[in-house]
Parts: sequence; structure tokens; C-alpha cells
Amino acid sequence: MKLKRVFLLTIAMTVTLLTTTAFKLLNIKESNYKPLVNPVCQDANYLMGVRVDTLSMTYYSPKRGESFKTVLLRNGVSANQYERIRRAARQEINLNYSIAGLPVTLLKDDQGDLRYVFLEKNYSESVILDLNPEQPEARIENKDIITHERNVAGVINGDLYSTFKDLNIPRKMIYRIDKIFNGTVRVNTLRDGDTIRLRYQEQIIDGEVKKVSDLEACILSIKGKRYYAFYYKKPGDDKGAFYDEHGNSFSNSFLKMPVKNGRISSHFSMHRFHPILKRWKSHLGTDFAAPYGTPIMATADGVIQEATSSTFNGKYVKIKHNNIYTSQYLHMSKIGKGIRPGKRVKQGDIIGYVGSSGLATGPHVCYRFWKNGVQVDPFKQKLNFKNKLDAQYMTKYLAYFRNTDQKLCSIQPINLQDDIRGYYASNQSVK
Repeated sequence: MKLKRVFLLTIAMTVTLLTTTAFKLLNIKESNYKPLVNPVCQDANYLMGVRVDTLSMTYYSPKRGESFKTVLLRNGVSANQYERIRRAARQEINLNYSIAGLPVTLLKDDQGDLRYVFLEKNYSESVILDLNPEQPEARIENKDIITHERNVAGVINGDLYSTFKDLNIPRKMIYRIDKIFNGTVRVNTLRDGDTIRLRYQEQIIDGEVKKVSDLEACILSIKGKRYYAFYYKKPGDDKGAFYDEHGNSFSNSFLKMPVKNGRISSHFSMHRFHPILKRWKSHLGTDFAAPYGTPIMATADGVIQEATSSTFNGKYVKIKHNNIYTSQYLHMSKIGKGIRPGKRVKQGDIIGYVGSSGLATGPHVCYRFWKNGVQVDPFKQKLNFKNKLDAQYMTKYLAYFRNTDQKLCSIQPINLQDDIRGYYASNQSVK
């Protein structure tokens, strides 16, 4: 029995010794373990489909007159390689065009050779050039755009521009609103305590607002009086307009001139010395001098009556606007594409281009104007009247107006001070 106990004790001690030794060996092996990679696992970094963690990036803003070509050649691309890249990219972009001011990213390998070039054409579109020596290529990368409708209300506190900044409304919206109201009310007349309510579209990329556009509604409250401008598009109409609470349009009935940045070189006159005929005669039009080829615009909505040419008038277009007014545009170098009798045009549509056809000494457009069939000086007519929506559209417009007005006026200004927030919330008559 004694021998049996000794035998069992010996076995137990042997097992314990072996176990301890095994654990020590395992610990030694574990302590000597060296990972083949960094314990912090990092995925490869990609930008617009290109792996960039193995490349160095340099940002560059091209100067005036610089093109893709100058940027590439300056960064080590040979003339022969550039020609191959140009041919590969021509379906997407002309590398010879100026890219001044557009953000460019240059990506080089560890040898310092240029491998990729990114060009941001705009906030949502980029050009990627792969400068692979064997097979260069170009592609367009488009970012996903989320369009969001923003409704915002705020109280003017001090400076108009700083208030818009506090409300996170772009400064350019000030000029947009001012233009829409068209002199009925000026945005710069807003003072402390006045309110503004807007509805407009935001375009969001990667969670950031990149563009603000398409203003849909605006309510200004100045000294307690409200001014409305709501965008509305009539059924079947390609282009809408802004209207007030009564359906009156804010658009001018006529533009002041048919060309942008033109200057009056000869006024309407019953007694003018003609520069070509060398005699005194009436000049029943207003001449606007402008560079050859400058677009000529219809000064108001209407229907084309004539689009032709004659000996004295040269190439010209005549538009009937309504039962009272008609306008004519003479001495064109070319009549606009698709402009023909019977075609309906909108204010601002291009109907031709400045020239000197017919009896003319230099490039200009002679703008003629009729009222009730009699030629008159448009600058002496009261043309800044409001166009009202036709009765057939008023019911739908007023329903849209009431719905939009209710939604915007239910919004509490976001920059109210706490001590007056409760007053605004309880007194809906003050907006």
C-alpha cells in the first residue's frame, strides 16, 4: 500500500513538472512572436477610384492662360507622351483649353513620376487622367447630388450681410431677391426687427451644401407690412415667373435694351442727320451699338411676325407682343436659329445677332417700337406695368399661394433671442 502511494505521488509530480515546462515553452514562444505587419490594420486609401496611399499628392491652381498641356509638360510629361494622352482624353476634355482657377491634384509615385491628374471641373464633376505610359485614359467622375428643399426664417439683426451669414443663407441670395422684386421693394431697406422667409433648393454632396439655387418663395416683412414673391409656372409653360399675393407678375413688361452692355449711339428723333444719306430725316428707332455678333434679345414675350431682310433694314425680326405693342430689330448679322413667323418667344430669348446689314455704318441694332400701330420712343412710354395671371390660372395659383404662405409663416425665426422667442411664438400677427 505504501509503495502504491509513492508511485502515485511520483506520477503527480511528473505531470506537474511537464505541465509547467510546457507553459514556459509556450510563453517563450509567444514572447518571441513578431508580426509580419503593423498590428494597426489600415485599408488602402482610394480617391475617385484611384489608390492614393502609395502616391504623393500636390494641389495646384492653374494661372491665367494655363491649360492641361502646360501643367503636364511642366511636370515631366514628354511631348510624345502628351500627344498620346491628348488623343485618349479628347472624348472627355480638350487638354489645350484653359483650366485657369480650376483645382488640380497632381499624384506622383515614389520615383517622382506623374501618374494621375485630377481636375475639378465643377462642384460635382471631376476629370481623372491616368497617365499609364502603355495605355493612358481619361474618365469623368460624377458625385452623387442630393437636392434638398430648405425653408428658413430669420429676423434682421444689424447688418444685412452678417444676418444672412448667421442664417447660413448665401450672400448672392440678397441680389437674387432684389432682382425678383424688381424695384417694388429693396432688400437693403430691411432694418432691425424686419423678417425674411425663404424657400429654396440646396444641392448637397458628401453632406456639404455645394450649391444654392431655384428660389421658390420669399416673404419680406418690413415695418409690419408683408411683401410676397412666389415662383409659379403656368401649365404648359416652359418658363415660370414670380407673382405677388394677387397674381401680379414682377417681370418688367419690356427690357430696357435688346442687348446686354450696349450703349445708345443714336436716339429716337423726328429730325436727325443721316450719316449715310447725308440729309436730315426722321429716325424712328433707337440705335444700340455693340460688338459684331452680340446676341439680340426679345424685349418681351410675343409672337414673331417677320424674320427676313430688306435693302435698308438688312436682316431683321419683328415681334407682336399684344394688341398694343410691337417691336422690331434691324441690321442683324444673322437671324437666330429657329426664329420664324408664328414662333412664340419669351422675354430674353435670343432672336438674332448684332451686325451692320442694310443701311448701316457699323455694328449695331436699331430698335423700333410701335404703340397702337404708331412708331414711338419706348423710353417715353410707361412700360413698367405688372402682368397679371390669366383668370384661368388664378384658382390654382391662389391655392398654391395660401399653402406656401401658411407653411413659411409657421416657421419661427431661427435667430431670435430667448427673451422674445416666446412672444413671437404666442403672437402670430407679428412675423
